[in-house]
Amino acid sequence: MGKILGLTGDEVAAEAMRQINPDVLPAYPITPQTEIVQKFSQFVADGLVSTEMVRVESEHSAMSACIGASASGARAMTATSANGLALMWEICYIAASYRLPIVMPLVNRALSGPINIHCDHSDSMGARDSGWIQLYSENCQEVYDNLIQAIR
Repeated sequence: MGKILGLTGDEVAAEAMRQINPDVLPAYPITPQTEIVQKFSQFVADGLVSTEMVRVESEHSAMSACIGASASGARAMTATSANGLALMWEICYIAASYRLPIVMPLVNRALSGPINIHCDHSDSMGARDSGWIQLYSENCQEVYDNLIQAIR
């Protein structure tokens, strides 16, 4: 029988990413996605994954690095939320146009107005027509399952 763990959604995403062990993970922390990047960076520091984690200066740069990595054949992932995704929008269209297999966990959060940390789908709906397949999770188990399936 498998292990039963009590984890947050961010921790589950990081754990799934650890098991996936992507080749490259460029990321820039933004609330409430920060915990994914923190936990995964600990996996990198502890040598549990061989992922090249790239610290970038913005979400725009994170998606740009994903495009470069994926276009060269690497398995690339990143993670973001809300305004971070809004900053990536331009590059998300490019990634989809090139049909690059990039996986990006998105922690849904309202876009700032002036500052809103509540869950809603205004961030992902803004990228609705970008050409990305969007999978939504109802609970932490689905977060894990969707990430494992998305990378295949």
